[in-house]
This record gives sequence, structure tokens and C-alpha cells, in this order.
Amino acid sequence: MIMSFLVGCYSNQPKELAELKKIFDNYKVDGSILIYSQNENIYMGYNMARCNIAFCPASTFKIPNTLIALETGIATTETVFTWNGEKRTYPTWEKDMTIKEAFQLSAVPVYQEIARRVGVEKMKYYTQLFDYGNLDITAENIDKFWLEGKSDITQYQQVYFLQKLYNLQLPISENTMKLTKEIMLYETKNNYKISGKTGWAVRQNESVTWFVGFIETENNVYIFATNIAPNEETDLNTFSQVRIELTKDVFKELKIITDN
Repeated sequence: MIMSFLVGCYSNQPKELAELKKIFDNYKVDGSILIYSQNENIYMGYNMARCNIAFCPASTFKIPNTLIALETGIATTETVFTWNGEKRTYPTWEKDMTIKEAFQLSAVPVYQEIARRVGVEKMKYYTQLFDYGNLDITAENIDKFWLEGKSDITQYQQVYFLQKLYNLQLPISENTMKLTKEIMLYETKNNYKISGKTGWAVRQNESVTWFVGFIETENNVYIFATNIAPNEETDLNTFSQVRIELTKDVFKELKIITDN
């Protein structure tokens, strides 16, 4: 699937930006970033060969899961998912919340409930409709297939999916896509707006973090997928915090965004 996409969609050869290595080195992590410039119709990034390696999607799957929940009517933006009173991983998850709140808090139990309500057949149907990664979905893992097991996705696949979402080109209702994009909004500044989702995949010996989404500036839109892995120099206490700041530093280095 990816190779046919590469041949069919590039107007120019992808640009490897070796100068971005210093940013990864500064954070003492390994990894890669893939950026699609919509106006220029080009791909660029760092360590781009790695961008074709598939990893567990983890909580980045909350983006398609939100689309599916809204499209099937399992949830609206007003639907409240009730906390059953059981202890959860984080105190911030221990409350009733809407799908927007659950997305922003990355509340796994809420999205597990959504997945169970969607069911295996619809989940397979929509994820295949979205051409979203390579997912292993069964009755036994319906509420955890994106967190563990065989399911995976590459950075190219993430960006291709997000490009379709941003441009309202997925084969679902336009309203569903618009609502999901509103839910994805992460940060608004004077000269840019970031929408996206983080994820942290911990599986067997694999530990990677994601930040995927799009940056809108006055003149362009950039779809991105960042994937970061620890190395022997990484401070594991701050590892989960790096993905967003590193991504923003890349866009500052490319003079796409500024601190002003």
C-alpha cells in the first residue's frame, strides 16, 4: 500500500533534512519526523527511511476512534461517558467526561468503551475504509488492539490518513470530520495553530512515543508525524514530554513557526 502511495503522490522527491539531527541529539533521543507541506506537495523530514517502519499506534488511534464514534452515532459531542467509580490509572480520568474531554485527557477507559460499542465488524470496516495502518482486530482484543499486539502503522501511513482528514476527503460525513478536527485542537498562537494527538507505545522491548497532527499557518498547512525512541542517553523520567517540544523545535528550525 505504501509503495503505491509513494509512487502516485509525490510531485518531488522527499527531502531528507540532515540538519534536524541536532534537535534529536539535543533531546537525547532517537527517532524520525515526517512532514508534508500541502502547498508545495512535498515530503520532508529527518531519518525518513525510518518513517516506513511500523509501530504500535497507541493513543494516536483515538483520532480514527473518534471519527468512528461520531460517524456511527455511538457518541455525539454532548454524550457523557460515566465513570463507574473504579480506580483508573490517572486521577484525571476518574470522572464523567465527553468525548472531547476524553480525547484531551487521553482517557483510555473511555475509548475502550467506545471500541466495545463499535464492535469488531464496524471497527474493521471503518479502519479499512480509512486505510489506517495494519490493524489486527478480534473479539478478544477489541478494546486494546491499538495498545498492544500486532497492530501497527508507519509515519507515512499516519500522514496520509491525516492529510485526508484535514482536507475532508475521508469517505464519511463532512460534519464528522469537522467535529473531529475541532476536538483535535491542541494549541493556538498568533502565527500558527496545532491540532493533533500524542501516543506512547510500550510493547515487548519496544518503547516509542508519537505526536501526529497538522500545523496551520497563515500561508500553509503541514501534516506531521513524529516518532521518538529512547537511547542509552535518554532521561526516561522526561521521555514522554519530549515528543511535543521536539516537534515544535523542528518547525521553529524550519522557520515555519516562531515563539511570537
